[in-house]
Amino acid sequence: MNRKYIILFLLIFSLSCEKRNSVLEFEQNVFDQIFLNVVDLTYKDKRLYTLFPEVSPKLLYDKDGKWIGRDTTGQYQREVDCELKREILKKDTLNLIIAIDNEGLISMKTDLKKYSNNKFIFKHFSELPKIEEYQNWGVKYPKFAGVMSFSRIQFNHKKENGVLNVSYSCGGKCGLGYSVYIKKNNKKWIVYKVKQTWIS
Repeated sequence: MNRKYIILFLLIFSLSCEKRNSVLEFEQNVFDQIFLNVVDLTYKDKRLYTLFPEVSPKLLYDKDGKWIGRDTTGQYQREVDCELKREILKKDTLNLIIAIDNEGLISMKTDLKKYSNNKFIFKHFSELPKIEEYQNWGVKYPKFAGVMSFSRIQFNHKKENGVLNVSYSCGGKCGLGYSVYIKKNNKKWIVYKVKQTWIS
């Protein structure tokens, strides 16, 4: 009698594992189809997103010692210089380095090279230790554009529509979040809506 229960248990366990694996394979296949499009629609280039004109550190005070403002001498030129840098960076769009956090379907076992193309080179975020504002990433990779993470995909019961959450981070208190809506269209998965959900 016990042997029958053991066989039945093993059979049920085996079937549930097969079903789980087929669900994961389906989700992974969809994720692989939409990955580059999702990145392209939600990433920001940290080099541009965090580039602002330098402000003079010199503070001005009146004769009584009361603060009245900053010395703006040369500020116009600093703004022009910053805009020139921005224009150069806007044209520098190949081989941007994006670090991918291990979340959702991404793990250390994921070969990120399969997603890389002329525009993006993907690296595991765990490659370098976490340092404030990702300074170590900027030093190692001058074209470091930021860190991204992706949730699992939640599908409707017919598996014709889905949604996932995407986070982009450019520093300790710098980032954006999105809900990305996908659907099956002519046997291919496409992104049909991106909604910004938070900003920091």
